[in-house]
Amino acid sequence: MSSKGDGRKDSTAPAGRGRGWITGLVKLVALAVGAVISVVVSMSLVGLLTDNVWVQLGVAVVVTGGLPLLMADRLLPDDGSSRPGLVTDVAAVTWMGGATAAVALGTSMLQGPLSEQASRFDAQGWNHVAWGTRWVAGVQTPTAASPAASEEEAATPAATEPPVEVEAVDAAPAEGAEFTPAPPKEQPRKELAPAELFKAWAPSVVTIKTEMSLGAGMGTGFVIDDKGTIATNHHVVEDARKIEVKLFDGSVADEVELLENNPDDDLALLRIKIATLPPPVALGVSDEVEVGEAVIVIGNPIGLEHTMTDGMVSSRRVYEGKKYIQMSAPVSPGNSGGPVFNTRGDVIGVTVAKLRGESLNLAIPIDVLKPMIKSEYPAARGFGTSRW
Repeated sequence: MSSKGDGRKDSTAPAGRGRGWITGLVKLVALAVGAVISVVVSMSLVGLLTDNVWVQLGVAVVVTGGLPLLMADRLLPDDGSSRPGLVTDVAAVTWMGGATAAVALGTSMLQGPLSEQASRFDAQGWNHVAWGTRWVAGVQTPTAASPAASEEEAATPAATEPPVEVEAVDAAPAEGAEFTPAPPKEQPRKELAPAELFKAWAPSVVTIKTEMSLGAGMGTGFVIDDKGTIATNHHVVEDARKIEVKLFDGSVADEVELLENNPDDDLALLRIKIATLPPPVALGVSDEVEVGEAVIVIGNPIGLEHTMTDGMVSSRRVYEGKKYIQMSAPVSPGNSGGPVFNTRGDVIGVTVAKLRGESLNLAIPIDVLKPMIKSEYPAARGFGTSRW
C-alpha cells in the first residue's frame, strides 16, 4: 500500500517560485530607478558647490553607492554569519526611499537645484537625463524654438513691416584690427527700445553647436566683421571636434575656423563661410560702462535660440583676478559667448558665467576682446572635416 503522499505534487512550490520572481523584479526596478534618481539628486546638491558635472558625478556615485554598503555592514550579525541579499535589499530600500523623497520634495525644496542641474545636463548634450531631472523637479521641459517664421506668420502684416533703421556707425576701425567701433559717447545717438534693438541686432547673434569626445555642447556668438568673424567664449569651443554655426535665418555654416583662442580670458574668435552674412555689431567701450545703466542680452539659454533678457549693470567687478561686468540680466547655460548690448545697440561685454544666487551674472568687458582682433590670423585652423 502506498502512502498518502505518493504521486502528489507540492502545490506550494510554484506559488513560492512565482512570488520570488515578482519580488526579484520589484527589487531590480527599485535598484535601477532608485539609483538613477538618487545619483541625479546628489549631483544637483553637489552642484551647489561646483558646476563641473564630472566632479558632481564622481561624488554622487561614491556617496550613493557607499551609503547602502555602510548600512548593510552595520546590519550584519555580530557572529559572522552571512545574510544573502542583505546588501541589495538595503540598497533597494535606501535608493528607492531617496527617490521617493526627491519626487515629493522636487516641486518645493529641491526644485531650484534640480532645475539648475537640468540646465547643466542640457549644456553637456545629455537631453534625456535633463528631461528626467525636470520631471522630478516638476518643471516643464522647454523645447527649442526656431527664429524662422512659419508660412502663416509670414502672411501677416506684422511680418512685412520694414526693419528698424539704426543710426549708421561712421567711425573707422582701429588700425590693424577689423571691427566696427561705436561712435564716441559724447556723440548724440538714439536710444533703442528693447524691441527695436532685437529687430536690429538679433540677426547678428548666432548659435554655436559643438561635438566633443564626451558629448555635445551649445553656446552663443556674434558677428564682428563682414568676413564672417564671430566672437564667443573659449569654453564654448574647447575640445570641439566639429562645430556648426546656425544663423538667425536658419542657415547653417559647417565650415568653421578657429582664428584666435584665449583660455586665460575665456575668449575665442571663429570664422565661417556662408553665402549671406548678417551685419556685424558695433563694439562699444567697456571702460565707459556705468553702474545702473540698462543692458540687454541675446543668446541661446538651454537651447532656446535667440532669447532676449534685460537688466542693469550691477557692478564693475574684479572676480578671481579678472575684470568683469556684473549684471542682473538673466542668463543660463547656452548664453555663454553671447553679446551684452547697451541701449544704443553697442556690444559692451561677452556673457560668460552665472554665479550662485539670483541675478548674479558676469560678462567679459568688450575691451578685453579687442586686442585679439587682427587683420590676419596665421595660426587659424579648422575642425575635423570642416578644415579649409
